[in-house]
Formats: sequence, C-alpha cells, structure tokens
Amino acid sequence: MPRRFFKRLSRQRHRVKSHWTMRPFKNFLEDPAYWSLHRHNVARAVALGLFMAFVPLPIHMIAVSILAVLLRVNIPIAFATVWVSNPMTWVPQFVFAHWVGSKLLGTPESTLAFEMSWEWMKHGLLPVWKPLFLGCAVLGAASAAIGYVGLSLLWHGTLVMKYHKRKRESFARKSANAEK
Repeated sequence: MPRRFFKRLSRQRHRVKSHWTMRPFKNFLEDPAYWSLHRHNVARAVALGLFMAFVPLPIHMIAVSILAVLLRVNIPIAFATVWVSNPMTWVPQFVFAHWVGSKLLGTPESTLAFEMSWEWMKHGLLPVWKPLFLGCAVLGAASAAIGYVGLSLLWHGTLVMKYHKRKRESFARKSANAEK
C-alpha cells in the first residue's frame, strides 16, 4: 500500500525533469536515488520534509531541495511532506512551537502576536525568536522521528500482511489440489 501510494507521486518524474525550469539541473537529477521508492529512502524523505516543515522562515522549498539532493532522498516525497506546514497550519503550529520553546527555556510565556509583514519580522520577532526557534527545532525533530518510524513500521506491516496473505492463499491452493 505505501509503495503504491508513493509511486503515484513520483510518476511525473520525466515531466518534471523536462520542464524548462529544471533543464539546467536535468543531468544532475538523473540519479535514481532521487526518485527511488525504497522503504528507507522514502522514510528519510518524509522525515526531512517533516523537519523542514517546522522551519519558521519562508525558505522551506529551497532548503528541502538542497538537503534532499545532499542526503540523496526521494525529492517528490520530501517536497510533498514539507507542505504539512501551509498557510492554514502556520498559526497553530508556531504558537505551539513558541509554547514548547518557552517551557523548555523556562521563560515566561509572552503573547505571540504574529503578523505577515517585514515590520513584524524586523521588530516583533526579536523578543520571541529564542523560544520560537527552539520549539520549532524540537517539534521538527520529533515529527521527523515519528514520521520516519511510523512510515517504516507501516511499510513493514503491510509487507508482513502481504506475505501472510500469500502464504494462506498458497496453502489453500495446495489443500484444494490435494483433495482432488
């Protein structure tokens, strides 16, 4: 099941590589490691994407693409999982990260009045950056670990279930042939 699901995500690889924006990187993206659907490669890509989703700066896509190439993980899966963090989830995600960072640093909780503007980035981020960045790092690492282990266990479980199903079907066929 997981392999079939992820295979749909990476079917577009030839179209992606031939897109005009990717032409300069075409030879670089020929490496099969960037498109492989092996369990560990996909699990590492999910972990990378989940970790990068908690980066509180607007560099998700650039950072995940560079790290996916450096770590040789499945690029489409890393891109897909980084979108766990999207404009709908930013506020609760970063408020919770700020809360976690405040608890870990032992600082009193301050209100996190977030505003999407350069003025807020220059002046409003200064008093809250330590707990926010620490909380994001901790939650990113935790979600990456949970994603890696969870996907690996799910993938392994489906393989074991398929194996036992084939074994039962084989036994049923053999017993049906023996009765004839």
